[in-house]
Amino acid sequence: MDVIKQVLNFGAGPAKLPPSVMLEAQKEFIDYKGLGISILEMSHRSSDFTKILNNTEICMRELLNIPDNYKVLFLQGGGSGQFSAVPLNLIGLKEGKCADYIVTGAWSAKAAKEAEKYGKVNIVHPKLTSYTEIPDPNSWNLNPDASYVYYCANETVHGVEFQDVPDVKGTVLVCDMSSNFLSRPIDISKVCICFQFHKSKMAWENFNV
Repeated sequence: MDVIKQVLNFGAGPAKLPPSVMLEAQKEFIDYKGLGISILEMSHRSSDFTKILNNTEICMRELLNIPDNYKVLFLQGGGSGQFSAVPLNLIGLKEGKCADYIVTGAWSAKAAKEAEKYGKVNIVHPKLTSYTEIPDPNSWNLNPDASYVYYCANETVHGVEFQDVPDVKGTVLVCDMSSNFLSRPIDISKVCICFQFHKSKMAWENFNV
């Protein structure tokens, strides 16, 4: 009998899953809960898929303690698409069409560059010569007229991670949690939009501003 080689991936993206989870997914790939069909073959308009979607939202709300006045959105597309989607939807919240960006690594730098296509971008801290730390919040020059403030919670390329949700003085806060989503508790009530992407994406939003 062949021995299955077990490898642990400590990379910044995908990670190891429990064998029981993988076996269940393998089983349901062919026959989802006795329906005789894979979830990949199921209509996204069917009642069975609606149950999956609703249950996923319930679990997310419980795990992240998402406030009732926040909406949970399941969106298609990749990470770079969100770099555009955020300013396209939010930069016009205020007349000046400007946004504040906390740039701590490659991903937030790309997001800021993309946002420049749609309005004025203000990097809130002095330019960094290298991405090795989060700039002292006391050095931030937040624009009170900014439509939103954007930051990447965990910069996988340079290894810089926020330990707390930054205080942006009541401005709409957008958080990219691509690599540390559900890795620890986060106070979602302090974040107006939080998105996670890779193979799939979820977003929480609250526009009570």
